[in-house]
Amino acid sequence: MALALLGRRQGRSLFRALAMLETHLAGGGIIRPANKDLDVETEVCSTSQQYPSIAPGWPRVYPVRCYAINNQPTIKYIPVPEPEFDDFSGEPTSYLQLLGAISKAKSLKRLQHLLSAHNERFDAVHVAAAVARLPRLIRYRSADLVDRSETVVVHTPGLPRMRRKHGVRPKQTHLLEGSRIAAHLDAMLPAHVQNFFPRQAACTIWAFGELRRMGVVDSMASLPDVLLVVTKGNFEPLRVHGHGVDFAQILQGLAKLGFGDMKLIGQLVTLLERRLGSMQQYELQMSAWSLASMGYHSPDVFNRIANQLLRTGTAFLLPSGCSSTFWAFAKAGITSRIDLFNILASSMLGQATLLAPQDAATTLWACSQLGYYNTNLITALCDAVVRNLATCSDWEVSSVIESLANMGHHHAGLMEAVAKAILEEPVVGAHPTCIARVLFGYGKLGCCNPREVELASVLAAAVVPQLPVVREDTLAMLCNGLTMFGYKDEKVLAALASRAERLLPDCNEAHLLPVLRLLNCAGYQHYQLAVASARHLQAVILPGNKTINAAAPVEVLYLCARQGVEDPTAADEVLALAAAREQELRPVDAARAFVVGQVMNRKELLNHMADVVLRHATELDADTAAAVLQSAQALGRQDIVATLAPRVQQPRMADPSTGKVAIASL
Repeated sequence: MALALLGRRQGRSLFRALAMLETHLAGGGIIRPANKDLDVETEVCSTSQQYPSIAPGWPRVYPVRCYAINNQPTIKYIPVPEPEFDDFSGEPTSYLQLLGAISKAKSLKRLQHLLSAHNERFDAVHVAAAVARLPRLIRYRSADLVDRSETVVVHTPGLPRMRRKHGVRPKQTHLLEGSRIAAHLDAMLPAHVQNFFPRQAACTIWAFGELRRMGVVDSMASLPDVLLVVTKGNFEPLRVHGHGVDFAQILQGLAKLGFGDMKLIGQLVTLLERRLGSMQQYELQMSAWSLASMGYHSPDVFNRIANQLLRTGTAFLLPSGCSSTFWAFAKAGITSRIDLFNILASSMLGQATLLAPQDAATTLWACSQLGYYNTNLITALCDAVVRNLATCSDWEVSSVIESLANMGHHHAGLMEAVAKAILEEPVVGAHPTCIARVLFGYGKLGCCNPREVELASVLAAAVVPQLPVVREDTLAMLCNGLTMFGYKDEKVLAALASRAERLLPDCNEAHLLPVLRLLNCAGYQHYQLAVASARHLQAVILPGNKTINAAAPVEVLYLCARQGVEDPTAADEVLALAAAREQELRPVDAARAFVVGQVMNRKELLNHMADVVLRHATELDADTAAAVLQSAQALGRQDIVATLAPRVQQPRMADPSTGKVAIASL
């Protein structure tokens, strides 16, 4: 055995130790020296001892170093780094390998390869996994993405590092390839959908909804087959196996697919209400957004969702989730849940650095619709827009400004930053709706410093080439904003009047009034539009709206009369409406009716309206008072002349030769 050990390292060491031990034993043994004879240096190593020389007369002993023997060698495992995963480095050979390859596919080419090479091996599980994986493989251009790492200090779980800009579309190659794969999977679904569980059906509907939102597909042909699986037997699969996340994904997918069967939605909501107590925050947010998007605005359902959100809290909702919850309740018209709005606002304030421009625009619009005014929240949202102004879209900026105007909140930093950014670049390609919103917002908030006046002039000139595509509601908003600036550029006013005349058949009194007000305030002659407006009022607006407020038609006809229009038929109908609904009229409306009766020679109500004017003369604005004074002079009503003459002053008109916007002080 000793000979066998000689070839090994440990065997040789053991052999030497035994040999030295035998030598010392034969010479009289080993004498351990006293502690005082030990050298300090000999204690450095615990596995060896250096012995001193022995006195003469004793057997001579040479210094010997002893070796320790390690009978339990340590095995060290060195991990060998595996090469990066290559989509085409190997093919799946088993059921689970194919499923794993589908769920971990990193590109559209890999997914397309698996579909074509292993199509005969696909079953319901593989098809559902492929459908769920497809939306995650659609990529956007790098220029359409914003890196959050520059603004986000602490990484938040669930928050993607890259943020997509508003309104962008995926890469063209991904749109084409993704649509082909989606069509292939859509054709495969009817053959496998009978084996789906509710979880797989929910993921499938959600995935096709995402693809439609991205613009990859227009519809889902197999949607009836997938819905049949979860609704068969009086919704037994969902009642037995459905969880809260399944209902949330089904509803969100249907909303993004444009589903409109309210009967089916109502049945799903009935089952959803049974699961509300176990649903998580993001599932509740998804459900609320989906129901609001599809037009299911049941106050009872939204109140129950709000109560559950109050129980679970909103600490784990990202700003996008909070903003979509705000939007859902605003869309549904649920304005009384201030308790929920407060905790949503607190959650957003705690994540102020994570706010994206779209979150700010959505939340501000919702607050303006809900009548919810939280100064800290509004300031934080505006600050977020200022920080990200370079990556904001025109729609986001215009929506923010319009919402602030509707709430009456003036954020000086945001308004100055937006005005500076617009003036530094030529306004090319901006949508007319965005221009109208910005003009309306700046005008309503009373922004009239030189930079903002120049901004209004630039935007008004930029919208003229796009007037042929402007709708009546956009034209009305545009004219409202320009009226507040006292705009007087005749070329732009002529273009606006021409567009209004073309849109007249589709206009109601709310669309028509802003145009007529702008032209009247600017002193621009528009007799042809005024004649057409009076006829449209008498022939279309009054017969088509029996519940119209009397003040609106009176003002329309008053503005037409200021242009010298005489339409006795329209005057008879409007004055009869004013007499029948006298309680709806304000003093200024009575004064306008007085002017209409004088211009169009309808004197039946003049005495009564004159009495109202005399009693409330101090409540008339300068423009209306001047018109009433002129009519009173024509009729010889010296009492009205004596009352109004001291109050009427000549308005200071801006210089129209500059071509710039000027503020008229009336």
